[in-house]
Amino acid sequence: MLKLPGICVALLGLVLTVNGQTVAPDPRCSGFREGDGNIMAEGLGCRYYLSCFNFIINRDPMACAGDTMFNPDSGRCDAAECSDNGGVSNYDCEEGALPNDCSRFNICFNTPNGTTLFQCGEGTYYHNIKRVCVKPDEYPDLPQEQGCTFNNPR
Repeated sequence: MLKLPGICVALLGLVLTVNGQTVAPDPRCSGFREGDGNIMAEGLGCRYYLSCFNFIINRDPMACAGDTMFNPDSGRCDAAECSDNGGVSNYDCEEGALPNDCSRFNICFNTPNGTTLFQCGEGTYYHNIKRVCVKPDEYPDLPQEQGCTFNNPR
């Protein structure tokens, strides 16, 4: 058995022990020869993917940037069309800019009601479709279109 700080790898049976918890290989990662690659985060829409490392799902779903969508064929965020749920999450959280402040936004994670609040940089607000913070002069009508208020610090 090879021992690393906080991680023990049992070579027989491909079982990992991480911080005292046993983690079995995830069958969704079995399509990769070495167990490393990206897969669609089912039920979270095309904007999210999961990362496999040594046949284990590495972390919570990760979001594609900008207008990109996850392509299950390439394993990257390079799809032109969405092929899972039309990009809609099955979870109960509301993702996007907050109604009372467009510069703050929620991102949904792997558990129902698992949201995290983020803040855009000074003088920018969140674009719900592009999934990035943008400058007001580039999208002047966005707050009205998204139904949120931009509290411009000027």
